[in-house]
Amino acid sequence: EVLRAECREDLRAAIFDKGWPMTTWHRIEAFQRVSLKTIAEALLLCSPNYEALSKEQMRLYVPGEVQREALAFPKPVVLWASPANAGALELANELATAFTGLTISATDARPANA
Repeated sequence: EVLRAECREDLRAAIFDKGWPMTTWHRIEAFQRVSLKTIAEALLLCSPNYEALSKEQMRLYVPGEVQREALAFPKPVVLWASPANAGALELANELATAFTGLTISATDARPANA
């Protein structure tokens, strides 16, 4: 709301009511690339040559960007999901899908190294 209030009134609807994602600027270069990609996608989707495309159809990427790199642990990792913690196993399985080298343990006994 602060950004909306600071924006010129004649531009507010075009900027804030069109469903564009808010872009956060970071100091870390890898994250700056992702922010620049988000801005470029929004600009292209407003241009006559690309306005008929969806964001999914455009599929812009920046070489070396964080989001395109495979997520993996440098060595095998076991994640213990306590049966006493509701939802822990479901979350652990989601993480195992996203990260290579992650094994899930869901035994009742607490692991010795946990």
